Amino acid sequence: MNRTTEKRNAEVTKTLDMLDRMPRIEVSRNFRVQLLQRIDAIEVKKSSGAAAFGGAFRPKLALMSLLLVLNIASAVMLYMHESPQLAGTSGTVAEAMSEDYGGGPALSYYDDQSAVSR
Repeated sequence: MNRTTEKRNAEVTKTLDMLDRMPRIEVSRNFRVQLLQRIDAIEVKKSSGAAAFGGAFRPKLALMSLLLVLNIASAVMLYMHESPQLAGTSGTVAEAMSEDYGGGPALSYYDDQSAVSR
C-alpha cells in the first residue's frame, strides 16, 4: 500500500513539473473581435437560409394554427344555421324521392302507403 501511494505522489509531482515547464500562451488582442465576427457570419448564413424557405418550419406552430382554423370554421358552421335541421321521416324521404324521380314502380317498394294499399 505504501508503494502505490509513493507511485501516485511521484506521478503527481511529474505532472505538475511538466505543467510548470510549459510556455505561457498569450491570446491575440483581436481574438475576441475575430470570434464575434465568425459567430455573426454563422448567424447570417443561418438566417439567410431560413429566409429563402420562408422562415424556419415549426411543426407545432403549424399544427396549432390548423387546429385553430378548424375550430373557428366548425363554430361558424354551427352558428350559421339559425334553425336546427330535422331528420326526415321515411314518408317525407319517399315523397321527396318520388317528386325527384317520377314516382314510378321502382320506388313503390320504399313507399309505406303503397305497401299498405296492396
